[in-house]
Amino acid sequence: MPLTSLLFNAIAAGLIALQPGLTIVTALSDREGDYESIKTIEAVTADGVKIVYSADVPGAGGSGAAARSRKVSTRRTVKRDDLKNAHEYMQTFSPSAPEVVAGTTAIGASAAVLNELKAKGRTEFIFQTPGRQPSADKILAALTGSGARDAKSLDAIGKELDASKASGTLERVESSDVPFPVLVNGARTTVPAIHARGTFDDIRADFFFLDDPDNPIALKWTTGTATGALQVVQITFPAVAAANVESALKNSGRAEVHGIYFDFGSATIKPESEPVLKEIADALAKNRSWKLSVEGHTDNIGGDAANLDLSRRRANAVKDALSSRLHVDAARLATNGFGSTKPKESNDTPDGRARNRRVELVRQ
Repeated sequence: MPLTSLLFNAIAAGLIALQPGLTIVTALSDREGDYESIKTIEAVTADGVKIVYSADVPGAGGSGAAARSRKVSTRRTVKRDDLKNAHEYMQTFSPSAPEVVAGTTAIGASAAVLNELKAKGRTEFIFQTPGRQPSADKILAALTGSGARDAKSLDAIGKELDASKASGTLERVESSDVPFPVLVNGARTTVPAIHARGTFDDIRADFFFLDDPDNPIALKWTTGTATGALQVVQITFPAVAAANVESALKNSGRAEVHGIYFDFGSATIKPESEPVLKEIADALAKNRSWKLSVEGHTDNIGGDAANLDLSRRRANAVKDALSSRLHVDAARLATNGFGSTKPKESNDTPDGRARNRRVELVRQ
């Protein structure tokens, strides 16, 4: 059976392996605007799972192309025992927090939480509530401003993070799994999810967890407020990304590529994009007659002219990366940009906007 068929059979069964290279892209709503975070599994050991986190968090001015942003980059390690038994979901990745936070999970719930929802229909749960956490600007100022890494400043931030926790009981909403939409290696599909709801202090929250006890990713949570939303928009398996890009170009002449990431409002390519750039280069190396057009697309936040310019610069950045670093003949690559004129999904939600920010490849 082809590798891609095996993958989608696994998805249908609710299985997304917790493996090195697994990348989860999440759209979030923050008090200053919406943005994306990238969480990559760096290593899976007998002791735990090491996660690398990066995000460009908007600062004052909102999420438009001209807004300020701050880079956040950190690591977390979640212990094996916590993956099995913890009831606290610490979804915040803070540079001020220790790498290991005992008793917490990071990218989803534990097996115990999922199994209790399935067997009993309810489970005790703790998570960090939006609106109560110190802002990313405040955390980074404490780390990089005057008196950087001052023990008192970091201790105060830690106390604010502790105070942001809320506890309550999650109860399963539907008696069976619900289909949850997500991009898996660029393909639009659905995965089986458990929908649960609870009241946490004064906040009512909904959660959707991947129905897989070995990797119950938090696919979405909402609190009904402007700052209280998180949704996974893309999951990437490194082992089959190449097959998907090459197969799409062979079968339809076009491939959507969501694994190329850019700095906030910029055409600077993030380091996390390297595996997908290599997959594109490998596909071109195997198909010497191919010539491709690299197309850039944006969401509709900001002005039309700025989005059009950004989409063109991003397409050119991809071409430059392929030709300069991965030795693809530049004559085989053309570029174009369409700004926000060709959305694939609604621009009315953070997750729709995140999926509209993309690169497409078209065989010439």
